[in-house]
Amino acid sequence: MTNFTLEKSIDEIKIFKFNRFTDNRGFFSEIYVEDEVLSQISNFQISQINFSMTNKNVARGLHLQVDPPMGKMMRLVKGKAIFFAFDCRKSNDSDKKIHHFDVNEDSNIFIWAPHYYARGFISLEDNTLIEYLCSEKYNQNGEYAINFFDKELNHPYHKEYFLSEKDSNAMSVRDWFSLNIDL
Repeated sequence: MTNFTLEKSIDEIKIFKFNRFTDNRGFFSEIYVEDEVLSQISNFQISQINFSMTNKNVARGLHLQVDPPMGKMMRLVKGKAIFFAFDCRKSNDSDKKIHHFDVNEDSNIFIWAPHYYARGFISLEDNTLIEYLCSEKYNQNGEYAINFFDKELNHPYHKEYFLSEKDSNAMSVRDWFSLNIDL
């Protein structure tokens, strides 16, 4: 019996929960159990693990890699953030549905989104640490960035946040869908 289980699914997004066992020595957690993941996400493999530290009021994303297609499992290790997943398939062109999840270091979850979701987050505390389990290696030439704060995206977080130059210059949602990329 594992302490790492699927908590819920929202569309194709999977939220895995793990327990934290605490005593006077500290704590212990099983944060990834391959059999449990594979029972929910067929053919998932970890090809690359990324780790970031982000300061308060910084937004990263929305990033999508199509060549090779990269799904991501994200976990907040320390701090507080809002994770985002935007469905980039043509079928979402009219709804422009974007999911967002408030997470903190006590959430004890991994959030998986398949390769056709652009991912991003807003850090709500300094020194927020996030780990990414990626299904493929990074390929700069196969990556796209979509403007996090495009008014066509249906989320309530449109105030000013710090962005990288790349993310500040990201394409609009309309421009993404005009590329007509079949995911």
